[in-house]
Amino acid sequence: MGDSRFQILAVEDAEPDVLLVREALERAGLNFELQVLDDEEKAIDFIETLDQNQSIVPPHLVLLDLNLPRMNGGQVLERLRQSTTCGDIPVVIQTSSDSPGDKALAGKLRATEYFRKPSRLNEFMRLGQIVRDLLGERNVTGQSAG
Repeated sequence: MGDSRFQILAVEDAEPDVLLVREALERAGLNFELQVLDDEEKAIDFIETLDQNQSIVPPHLVLLDLNLPRMNGGQVLERLRQSTTCGDIPVVIQTSSDSPGDKALAGKLRATEYFRKPSRLNEFMRLGQIVRDLLGERNVTGQSAG
């Protein structure tokens, strides 16, 4: 039953952004379960748990905020890329930063996409289509493109 839903992990400390993410994914027609971790320590613990327990299904995709409370989200991405279980999972950096340094770090750590959080709702909703495109090879609910 749960196997037909995309497992998406959001590492995000701002509740309003979590609500926007959920709305964007729903508008994109994705059948998903969203797990939210609100700080980087929980995210790193989660990655380590996945590496130690192969019976836990890893997420299909990670949405990662760079501006987290205690450490930069880049450290979470670095740990994720070192993971034997999660190393190849698509990661969408979502951040309010437009810093060239943050973009360079995301590229160096093999982030799949860099999504700058816009101030307008309709622009934020583009995140759903980005996620849908990244998960495109897998079965999603809604109308098929055929």
